[in-house]
Amino acid sequence: MVILYEKLIVKQSFIAKKTAMDEIFRSNQRMCRFMRAGGALFILSVYAIYLFVWLWPDIRAHTLPVMVKLQLGGVSTEALAQLSLGQRLFAGALSLPYLAVLTWAFYRLDRMLRCFERGEFFDRTTVGHLRAFSGLLLLAKLLSLLVMHVRVATVAQMLGHHRSLTSVNLSSDDMAVLLMCALFFLIARMMEEARRLAEENKEFI
Repeated sequence: MVILYEKLIVKQSFIAKKTAMDEIFRSNQRMCRFMRAGGALFILSVYAIYLFVWLWPDIRAHTLPVMVKLQLGGVSTEALAQLSLGQRLFAGALSLPYLAVLTWAFYRLDRMLRCFERGEFFDRTTVGHLRAFSGLLLLAKLLSLLVMHVRVATVAQMLGHHRSLTSVNLSSDDMAVLLMCALFFLIARMMEEARRLAEENKEFI
């Protein structure tokens, strides 16, 4: 009787733990889906901002219920409004490499979150996606800084400001993104080490 009672207690404990783990797994899946949706919304917002700024730089002058002013770093909407559509499209095309790399980075982030949804937290593929996302995000940030200065010089030339002053613009937000990329690389390294130790433990057992 005592043995049956102990087995019953163990079984109930196992069922309770399994139920708790299943709930954690489902919660993790919901969080990953939410983050994937947020990443997709972010990318679409970035593209929308670029389209509005380059195609309709004077949108704030339109009749809207609220005042809207979108501006890219280094170039004012007043300066863009003085350019022709062809000139704005040419200057906007300078940002295409940055937008392509940024989109690629968030694609790898989406792949990593899908791995998380399946519970593959320390899998080699998951670590590879995190490392690729970190590197691509770093490259995208460097490209954005480079494009910003090239864009300013290009618009200045189009407006006839041939003696414009060249400056380097690096804000605290830019440094924070660079630091965040380094942190992601460190997390990827720790995940890779955890996976290696788990594989060694399996071989030992």
